[in-house]
Amino acid sequence: MPVLAFGRDRRWASHLQRVLVQRGEFDWRGVLSAQAMEGARPGRAIWLLDGDDIRCQHLRGDAQQSARIYFYTQPDVSALRHCARLAGSGCLDKNAAPEVILRALRAVETGLFAVDSALLARALAAERRAPAPVDNLSHLTDRQREIVHWAAMGMSNKQIGRRLGISPETVKSHLHQVFEREGISGRVALLALHRPEAHTNGADEVIRI
Repeated sequence: MPVLAFGRDRRWASHLQRVLVQRGEFDWRGVLSAQAMEGARPGRAIWLLDGDDIRCQHLRGDAQQSARIYFYTQPDVSALRHCARLAGSGCLDKNAAPEVILRALRAVETGLFAVDSALLARALAAERRAPAPVDNLSHLTDRQREIVHWAAMGMSNKQIGRRLGISPETVKSHLHQVFEREGISGRVALLALHRPEAHTNGADEVIRI
């Protein structure tokens, strides 16, 4: 699958160039400016975006074709939540080791959400400290509860759709209704809404890179 990067951080771009050219596992297409991609339709691809560059946050592409991994200088729980709000496919450190980057690319290529396990652990810990709503799933429909469960486990809309026999757009619509009803934004917030037993291990198996 083609891999393109967008952003002005030259050091980060050089790091990606070295990793992807040397390994030759992916079809590396180089680094472009955010302006160069406005209005463009590159087809199915993985986009690597500079999360510190606000202009890159407007690059959405075709959600059915393009996966987007956001890179941050110092990724923290806020960055992870921001990435989730942007419907990204992953959240990584700009200085991530080559193997971490390659594992992330392999993960998002199959529809998974890629995040460093240490950052995921911090996010889960932060959500556990937040007050949990009482009887927080009883008012949802059976289908919405199913979708919340699998979304909280790190599954993409496409994966949930395949598992439940519905379209990714139907999954997206249900999640949007849940987000609006609960006053939350993004999949990370679902971890506070839905807390299955030992969910840290379950999410780590699905998302860990």
